[in-house]
Amino acid sequence: MKIILPIFVLFLTNILLAQNTRAEANEYFQNLNFIEAINVYQQLESNKKRPKPLFVERLAESYFNINDYANAKIWYEKLYALKEKRVDEVTFIRYVQCLKACQEYITANNLIREYYNYDELKLATILEQEKYLDSLIGETPTYEIRNLEINSPLSDFAPMYYKDAIVFTSSRAPESSEDAEYSWNKQPYLSILTAKRDTTTGELKDVQKLHSNIQSSFHEGTLTYTSDYKTVYFTQNYLKDNDLQVNPKGFSNMQILRGEVKGDSIAGAVSLKFNNPKYSFGHPYLTEDGKRLYFVSNMFGGFGETDIYYVDIREDGKLGPATNLGPSVNTPGREMFPFIAGQYLYFASDSHFGLGGLDIFKAEIESENGFGMAKNMGMPINSNMDDFAFIVNNSENTGYFSSNRIDGKGDDDLYAFNKIAETMVYKGTVKDEISQSPIPEVKIKVYNQEKELVLETTTDQQGNFEVALSPSVNHIFAFFKLEYKQEIKMVNNADSPNLFKDISNTVLTPFSSFVVNEGGVEKVRVNPIFFNLNRHNITYKAAAELDKIVSFMNAFPSVKIKIEAHTDSRASDTFNLELSNNRAKSTQEYLVYMGIDPSRIESAIGYGESRLINNCANGVPCSNEDHLANRRCDFIIIGK
Repeated sequence: MKIILPIFVLFLTNILLAQNTRAEANEYFQNLNFIEAINVYQQLESNKKRPKPLFVERLAESYFNINDYANAKIWYEKLYALKEKRVDEVTFIRYVQCLKACQEYITANNLIREYYNYDELKLATILEQEKYLDSLIGETPTYEIRNLEINSPLSDFAPMYYKDAIVFTSSRAPESSEDAEYSWNKQPYLSILTAKRDTTTGELKDVQKLHSNIQSSFHEGTLTYTSDYKTVYFTQNYLKDNDLQVNPKGFSNMQILRGEVKGDSIAGAVSLKFNNPKYSFGHPYLTEDGKRLYFVSNMFGGFGETDIYYVDIREDGKLGPATNLGPSVNTPGREMFPFIAGQYLYFASDSHFGLGGLDIFKAEIESENGFGMAKNMGMPINSNMDDFAFIVNNSENTGYFSSNRIDGKGDDDLYAFNKIAETMVYKGTVKDEISQSPIPEVKIKVYNQEKELVLETTTDQQGNFEVALSPSVNHIFAFFKLEYKQEIKMVNNADSPNLFKDISNTVLTPFSSFVVNEGGVEKVRVNPIFFNLNRHNITYKAAAELDKIVSFMNAFPSVKIKIEAHTDSRASDTFNLELSNNRAKSTQEYLVYMGIDPSRIESAIGYGESRLINNCANGVPCSNEDHLANRRCDFIIIGK
């Protein structure tokens, strides 16, 4: 991680002074030569009877910037006490990260609660992130990681997919300039390298320099490509004829350029319009459709030290305005290395609740410009040190990230990971909607979001079920039981940190709720099907009731029926017989039109006035209500 901060700020001069004075110390510090600054500040501080806050702060920051978190913690602790806990938020964030890097989690978490006590909303978010991370710690790890063989003793980081290879940034190869060593971390400037990728094991090999024609004596790195690999966006110092260009303050910040890939070379590289020499821009990531470019900057107006932004890329290639991702992603600290996969933004942060240093987080993309709460990826992806530059191939369940964790080969190392097949227990009880009694032997089919069958199971004698499924996707549960209506449940649990998903509020409606028994004959329970007088066409009222028959038959796909239509005694017997038969056929045609298989309707017969249910026969005076009772359709169940 020693290289991550240097890549954002590069100071031109490297002044070597002979005398240990305050001016010398300040000069070293301002020139970002932190190792020399530490030596002078420590001598100055040792000569003081009382600690001088400026020296203490500069020592803390210097150690922090060279990733010596143990010593940085000592000096931040002194500073926090000297200032009676009244330090700015950036200083506080760094202090907390040092404590966590030293695995002093209880102290760090107590300080967080104390420091943010004034901001209830922010503290609530932090506590929610802490709760989520704690839930992950209690689970079996879902990733396996390994340090890659290609890592060097220096810094290797920021992997990105490039065809069948991985392109990454490294300080392993010094350039031919006179000042090939960078004063910040005493390492060579950054170069772009590539390595062949074994798609089976994820291992990398055969490291080569890439895009040599744009590589200078200074920093190049962090690349992203269009899906056809014809266009590349990359980070570089401001240069002119391979000479470093500086702004009025003497700094050469970073910029993002776009170029066309021609073989191994990059042609026509141009600086993007949002670049500004006053600030640094880097860590570009282009979405798969090529329509949005994410990047990182410390430009004015952000939320913290470095924020993540995006610009939309129009059809003509022009860039829209830079848009900050907002406070759900960006913090007063550092957010870096954005990457999009599926519905998630992955990024590194040192201010969202984590394990120490930079941690890798993911936030669900909820809308075009909206993101859910940043969630820590947990161990082993994250450690108490700096973890960053996460990329993932969801189709392979593999990916890479960078870390300077203990036991690595160099300052920053590349790690490969693969996702372990992970499961979450779904359990519940199925009950009868009417009696609320458990239902045994209910068949349960589980489908994924693509409606592919995942597994089948049944409830036990107490109506209970339990299945283990992937928690990373949503599922569809279908419940089947003879004599019960089929029940479909969408279980929306993607990204749930819980150990199980309780879906016990499942009830099935019994078949008996939909039928009526008349003289030993089962009929579908339905209101009268109304036809206009002497007509057989389906009215709106009739359609509303027939739709209930459709719903019933869809809920019980094995049911077969026969349709019987009847009239009252008004009009002649012959006319009524023909009218009822037409009504039966119209009813059958409507059900088939609505998707019911014709084979499930055994017959549709009209009986005219031959089966009256009251005494309103020919010549018998009756009210309209009595005649209406005879004008009916019955849906008789003949098979289940």
